[in-house]
Amino acid sequence: MVDSGTYGELRATVGHLAVHPDLTNIVPARAELTVDLRNPDDVRMARAEEDLAAFLCTLENGTPGLTLTARRMAKTAYVPFDESVQKAIAQAADDHGLEHISLLSGAGHDAQEIAALCPTAMVFVRGEYDGISHNPREYSTPEACAHGVDVLATTLLRLATQGPS
Repeated sequence: MVDSGTYGELRATVGHLAVHPDLTNIVPARAELTVDLRNPDDVRMARAEEDLAAFLCTLENGTPGLTLTARRMAKTAYVPFDESVQKAIAQAADDHGLEHISLLSGAGHDAQEIAALCPTAMVFVRGEYDGISHNPREYSTPEACAHGVDVLATTLLRLATQGPS
């Protein structure tokens, strides 16, 4: 679904997978997994959720002995960040000679709540392991963290003295 392009900028993660009896040479009798879908387009997100549910029904109906149970654990609407603040962050990174990219994050950071009150965006710091996050292997060097602080401080100073551009 993610690679199809049908759902726009859909992202999906299976963050939890547990099988029982969890033995090397035994076909599992039960599997439990989570699927986290994120999309900046609420309409395409709803369609992705409907199509995933339909696929699961097709899978269950077409596989003798398979029973599926699904439940929604949470749903958070997409919160767009302020373009002028994002531009100020990019300019601050440029000022410090740092490479940067714009990321789409559906993560439930505090910034999602603050965005309802004022212009908001986030600064992410480069990790050492191909962008892995929310994982014990997540690690950013002290230098990368210092660069993040520099970008944040420069952004805040620019916004405080010039306002969003």
